[in-house]
Amino acid sequence: MKSKPINPSETEPSSTGALIRLVADLLESGDYGQRVLEVDAESVRVLEMNGALSATIPIADIHNARNEPVVGGGRLEVTTKKGEKLALISYTHTIAARFSEAARGIEQLAKGEELLINLKPQRTHCEKCKRLLPEVDGICPACVDRGKTLLRIARFMLPYKYWAIALAALAFLTTVLNLVPPILQGRLIDEVLQRHTNYPLLYQLIGVWVGIALTSSLINITRDRIVAKLAGSIAADLRATVYRAIEFLQLTYFDKKQVGAISSRVTTDTDRVWGFLVEGVPYFLLNGLMLVGVSAFLFWTNWFLALCILAPIPVIITIAVRFWKPMTQMFYKVGQKWARFYIHLNESLNGIRVVKAFAKEDSEFHKFTKRNVELQEAGVKADSRWFTIFGAMLFFSSLGTIICWLVGGAMVVRKELTLGEFYRIHAYLALIYGPIQWFAAVNNWFSRAMAGADRIFEIIDMEKEAYRLDDGVQHDIKGEVHFEDVRFGYDKSNPVLKDINFVAKPGEMIGLVGKSGAGKSTTINLIARFYEPDSGSIKIDGLDYREIELQHLRRQIGIVLQEPFLFNGTVAENIAYGKADATMEEIVEAARAANAHNFIMMKPDGYDQMVGERGAKLSGGERQRVSIARAILHDPRILILDEATSSVDVETEKQIQEAIGRLVAGRTTFAIAHRLSTLRNADRLIVLDRGKIVEVGTHEELMEKKGVFSKLVETQSEIQEIIGFDLGQAEAAK
Repeated sequence: MKSKPINPSETEPSSTGALIRLVADLLESGDYGQRVLEVDAESVRVLEMNGALSATIPIADIHNARNEPVVGGGRLEVTTKKGEKLALISYTHTIAARFSEAARGIEQLAKGEELLINLKPQRTHCEKCKRLLPEVDGICPACVDRGKTLLRIARFMLPYKYWAIALAALAFLTTVLNLVPPILQGRLIDEVLQRHTNYPLLYQLIGVWVGIALTSSLINITRDRIVAKLAGSIAADLRATVYRAIEFLQLTYFDKKQVGAISSRVTTDTDRVWGFLVEGVPYFLLNGLMLVGVSAFLFWTNWFLALCILAPIPVIITIAVRFWKPMTQMFYKVGQKWARFYIHLNESLNGIRVVKAFAKEDSEFHKFTKRNVELQEAGVKADSRWFTIFGAMLFFSSLGTIICWLVGGAMVVRKELTLGEFYRIHAYLALIYGPIQWFAAVNNWFSRAMAGADRIFEIIDMEKEAYRLDDGVQHDIKGEVHFEDVRFGYDKSNPVLKDINFVAKPGEMIGLVGKSGAGKSTTINLIARFYEPDSGSIKIDGLDYREIELQHLRRQIGIVLQEPFLFNGTVAENIAYGKADATMEEIVEAARAANAHNFIMMKPDGYDQMVGERGAKLSGGERQRVSIARAILHDPRILILDEATSSVDVETEKQIQEAIGRLVAGRTTFAIAHRLSTLRNADRLIVLDRGKIVEVGTHEELMEKKGVFSKLVETQSEIQEIIGFDLGQAEAAK
């Protein structure tokens, strides 16, 4: 009989000198139980929990290791240098990813490489409350310190503190003025209506009442205008803060997050926060003062009746506090559903041409409906819970009115209370229970704001690029680039580049060649410092490029991408993107050098022609030439060409190649090309294979060598011949 499964993360023994030590949750028989995998520099061992050695194999005898998926889990297999396959240890799917990392580590040790693996499991549950996290490695909305979050939100009001003080003062005045009408009404009943006389007092009290109403209206207008100013200003500040934080996030963040999810932080989440600041906080302040003032007047009028009618308030407060955290969590989930909704919306609109090309409108609508329904269900669930809570609070609020009539009415009958005093108390009752009822609305605002704030501050607190170092060097680049023992992986445990060494001299053109996934694009990403090496160094002119101020470094690097990105503006604005102060003469000169001037002048508005979103109103070749003109005007010392001619026709490629020829002159250039023949003019070619440099030389030298590069060229030539033969047959068939 199988026993209950064990959570390895809770039962894993401490390591004693082992480089890798993992606890599996399956016995050799397949029953649930614990066995230990230990790996050190000498051997791989499997131990039973009583310490008995079950299996051992020397690292020197291992050729490779892998995680072999099986039904219900996996097993760690190693292949010896003699070709034997050994199944060492089994485990469930829950921990298979960790043993897959262990297999990679065993291979690294077997090859004599540095051990670079990540055995830390992804966080799916909160370490404190054990609840399931809304996002992997995300924050737990139930355990966030609300006080600290509220203080951080409040800081957005600091630039407008005088307006906030004015708002508080007006709220205080409004509270004082609202306390006066019930007093006037009580006097009217006792001193005028019941006596059926005293017209002068009637006119006097009514006149005061009109004056108070007019003053209150003016104060409310002023207060609302201040709220409008604060709303617009704080909303703008919030969006700017979040957007600025997003701009400086490391690219690793964007590798993990989708654009729609990020967009929702700037829109939906910021709206929730500023909505609470400019609507919830003033409402809470005004009605909080009202609650204190009215309570004081009630006790002054009749303390016994005041105690009776305020009796339900502790129950109402208990309900609000009890459901505060659950509501915050529900609204946090609603925010996540909005993020997923934006992700799909953004993706489907950006890919609308592909959707139409494959007639997938119905399929995309089905996906949209799924996200829409998820959002609907999350919103309905949260709002339904909220309205249930609000309804309960309304019920207990109504008990105050019933108690007032029961106890107060009896006191009037016994002549312990005048009718005017009773009416005044009843009027105050509305003033006190109205705010208490709507404090639930503030709780709603607050819950939504906290959920939004958590997601906003998650971005703001992310590690940023070291964009402007105080001790950063502003170095004018000459162009020498030196890779020294560079190792890098987007996942550090799985290096994409290994032991990369080369030196590019100033003004030299380097072609990067290799199969897809060999590490070409990763190399240029490192040069532009979109990422930094995990080990080794990259030096520019003999200086470690991490010591150069990042902004200053990137201003001297130009990039022409395979898919050039143009902003939704004019042609001239896109060419001048890297040099905002460029004159029209400089823009035209750059366009001429890029062979773009002629087609630009053929457009109806010439250089003022709008290019559309992502340059949609231009052809691929036109976008590429505008991108080259942008790089020429930018005048970089280091130039990166990433497949710049891969998706254009022969004539356009010729024009682009001429433009590139002018662009690379006098600049250190790194080029990746789809057609290997286009790299003939490169000073040197660096051939990458599986993240390592396997060949270096000129085009002619590498062809004579008959190595990896030669095979790549031959394969590409054969493909071109096949394509040409097929096209010839098609032409003949016509």
